[in-house]
Amino acid sequence: MEEQSASYGYRLLLMFIIIGVNGFFAAAETALVSVRPSRLRQMADQGVVGAHAAMSLLANPERLLSVSQVGLTLASLALGWLGEATLDGMLLTMFAAVRTPATEAVIRIVSLVCAFAIMTFTHVVFGEVVPKNVAIDKSDRLAIIVAPVLLVFYKLVEPFVWVIERASGIFSRLIGVHGHQHGAHSPEELKFVVAASHSAGQLTEFEREAISRIIDLQEFSVRQVMVPRNQMVTVEMDADIDEVLQLMSGSRYSRLPVCQKSLENPIGFVHVKDVLDFWAQRRQSNSRRRAVEPFKLSRIVRKAPIVPESRALHLVLDDLREKHAHVALVVDEFGTVSGLVSIEDVFEQIFGEIEDEFDLQTATPVPEDTEDFEIDGATSLRDLETQYGVLLPPGDSYETVAGYLLFRLGRIPSAGDFVEYDGRRFTVARMDFNRVARIQIDRLGTEKPPAA
Repeated sequence: MEEQSASYGYRLLLMFIIIGVNGFFAAAETALVSVRPSRLRQMADQGVVGAHAAMSLLANPERLLSVSQVGLTLASLALGWLGEATLDGMLLTMFAAVRTPATEAVIRIVSLVCAFAIMTFTHVVFGEVVPKNVAIDKSDRLAIIVAPVLLVFYKLVEPFVWVIERASGIFSRLIGVHGHQHGAHSPEELKFVVAASHSAGQLTEFEREAISRIIDLQEFSVRQVMVPRNQMVTVEMDADIDEVLQLMSGSRYSRLPVCQKSLENPIGFVHVKDVLDFWAQRRQSNSRRRAVEPFKLSRIVRKAPIVPESRALHLVLDDLREKHAHVALVVDEFGTVSGLVSIEDVFEQIFGEIEDEFDLQTATPVPEDTEDFEIDGATSLRDLETQYGVLLPPGDSYETVAGYLLFRLGRIPSAGDFVEYDGRRFTVARMDFNRVARIQIDRLGTEKPPAA
């Protein structure tokens, strides 16, 4: 009897060891799947032991799953083989006092059911659920601990894993699954992660909105944010230094496009720093009564990057960075200059309107009451939405509110002409020759419609 009790004790100890092994593989798989690759790369750069092993396993997710499943399956089979016989024998021994030929069948069924229930509970709770919960909560720390051990186990069972991978690959292809790795997140998934982080208090509203706009940057083209041609301030190639300084002072721009007679022949850009450097040198030469070198714009003009209207904003940022430029000329499909775009224009698409001390002096204030207000005709649809909360339908042929009115009316409007959309009336308040200069926006029902 004592030998039998000792035998059951050893078997129970072995069962707990097998449950621990099962829990290890369950936790290892969950930790490695849950850990962020960026966090692993950071730890690897810091020389954290185990980080490179974890990255090696994650480089092939199918192999990682195969290795962990081999370990889980072997542990589960061993636990079932050992546990059922051990617990069933222990329960039969406990019921020995009431075992009779009449109760033998009932006792065996009861002991088998109890053994199965105890095994299932122990295996699920301590071999699966608890280890996985710990792995999810401590994925960073646990991944670098279990990865080296899992790599060693992989080397031991590599032939078996190879057979499993090939067999699973064949059967997967038969049902239309080709085993492509989808490690990267789609833009929609990234937005969901950002929204979840914001809801959890990890990101502020400003951070959430900025990140979301960065994700959407590839959906916007240069045409949607550029300064249109009719608003550009240009310098002719034969202008003298006084003319250039006067234009820069009046426009408050530090960079101006340079052209030969007209924008049909763009040359590049001139920077205020280069102009002021020449002006300082001329002043110094005058004070020392030296000969003054004549001012030639061609000596200080900088080459201008040229981008098409259809180019995505994230690619424009790459263009400007590669060419060490802050502004670029924009051309249409016919090669005609249609505007210019700056880094500030792209940043405003991400962070909203960026105003300096000069913008504050000239910017039209956003009215507190957005029921009835007046705006500049060149206001973009994006600014109308972000600053005034008024949404107009986008179109391929217009980017501004004035363009929307021209599209709807189908002609050059006159003061007083209007269109209606989504409960609002958009009235031409003032024309500047053929350009819609000012637009009055009213909520329908607040006043009588003007005569068209």
